[in-house]
Amino acid sequence: MKVDLIDIRAVNELTDSVKSLYLTAFPPEERRPWDNIESMLVDGSQPYKIYVINCNSVFAGFISFWQFDEFIYVEHFAIEPTYRGHGVGAEVIKLFVALDPRPIVLEVEPMSSSEMAMRRINFYLRCGFDAHYDYSYEQPPYAPELPSVPLMLMTYGNKNLNLDKTTAQIHRYVYKKE
Repeated sequence: MKVDLIDIRAVNELTDSVKSLYLTAFPPEERRPWDNIESMLVDGSQPYKIYVINCNSVFAGFISFWQFDEFIYVEHFAIEPTYRGHGVGAEVIKLFVALDPRPIVLEVEPMSSSEMAMRRINFYLRCGFDAHYDYSYEQPPYAPELPSVPLMLMTYGNKNLNLDKTTAQIHRYVYKKE
């Protein structure tokens, strides 16, 4: 199995496959409006990127993230259903963490929310992430009509990352909440 991460800008356009997977893999309260993603990528001034994931040269998913000075924040990561359970996601994480020495931060649903959330957390734990079970975290709404979402932070890398400072930066730049 050959897994590649390709900057979506190298593909020259947002693929319909990325959009389709994005809209089906995440509930409305956990995704930003698609036109906002398109404008951020076209603008290029935001520290926001998307990598297309190919497995044996076939679209298998995507990972979107923000590059901040002190850490990388993974906003969305999704693998096509046909590739799940075959090691593609773990290979993507292995490749992704090797690209940059900065700590990586991501949000997940709390373990108590569903069996799928428990599986997702265990996946990231197997990939070397730490779960911050006792840190209170809430994802601000992407739009005024959407609710905030209680989530949990997971991190890879620097064990001394200041979660309060990290949360403040994510909320300010990703969610536009002061």
